[in-house]
Amino acid sequence: MFKTDIIVRFNDCDSLGHVNNATYFTYFEEGRKGLFQIFNPSLEIRSWNLILASTKCDYLHEVVYGQRLTVYTWVSRLGNSSFDVEHAIQDEDKNWVARGKAILACYNFDTKKSTPLTNETREKLLNYQTGPSDAPELA
Repeated sequence: MFKTDIIVRFNDCDSLGHVNNATYFTYFEEGRKGLFQIFNPSLEIRSWNLILASTKCDYLHEVVYGQRLTVYTWVSRLGNSSFDVEHAIQDEDKNWVARGKAILACYNFDTKKSTPLTNETREKLLNYQTGPSDAPELA
């Protein structure tokens, strides 16, 4: 499991004073950085080899400016060329504030086609299959 700490920025919030719903997807993306480095260690855009096929977010608890959050990220399914990544975000008071899931696929941008996960990559992803034991289930 990957853990990413985030402090809510002023521009993450909307006119209602809480984190805007779209911002959670940015937090999830930040939590996937460690996974991105498995596929592309330098994070060089010209070498990018993943696409986001699907994403969802369950909003559980309001978050406001200045709060400290931890994004937990893990792999929940491995397919032939795609894999599922789950996220759970917790605030500093141990409240679960969001739960999410993304489907990523290995992709060749030259051929515009998905590519199979290599055995080496599959082995690395298997090291990140466990999430927090008390994270809420996805709706």
